[in-house]
Amino acid sequence: MLDSRVSRENDADMISVPLTVRFFVATGTAAVLVGCSSGGGSTDSTDEPTAAPASAAPSPSEDAATHTYLDAVNALCDELLPRVVAATHGGSIDVPAREWVQTWPAHKALLDAFDVDLAAVQVPPTAAQPAQVIEDYVSWATDIDDRRIAAARQGEAAWRAEVTAEADITDAPELLALGPAGFADSCQAR
Repeated sequence: MLDSRVSRENDADMISVPLTVRFFVATGTAAVLVGCSSGGGSTDSTDEPTAAPASAAPSPSEDAATHTYLDAVNALCDELLPRVVAATHGGSIDVPAREWVQTWPAHKALLDAFDVDLAAVQVPPTAAQPAQVIEDYVSWATDIDDRRIAAARQGEAAWRAEVTAEADITDAPELLALGPAGFADSCQAR
């Protein structure tokens, strides 16, 4: 997100103009200059065509399409969270290994159903980046779940070792990327 305040460190005498306005003015000026400089009657075939700006702002319909995608995925996550909490007797991993093994079939069925529903959500081209974030997260979360159930099936010592090994799980990039990409906290239930 663009910051709408002007930096006071180096620009103390500058008029307070929002960065978004300066961005559009700079982009427009650059476009005019490119248009003027490439405009002449040159017929030299070695002239390279000018490329479209890489940071073009999405149109309102593209932005709406991305929001529609995020809303659909967040609705699935909002439905999943209370179901996982109910199936796992509170959603905590601070339980005995045998309880994790006992609740796993219902938990896994919920996760699998979520994955099917997620795959059915249409991904517009403008939502490719958030879609990749949730795909990376689901893959990462699946690996965590696989390690958890394998450890729990080995017994209490292996289960406790896995739980301890996950002490810094909240720092995982896949988890931290969800919020900035537009996903609700409830998506962590997956």
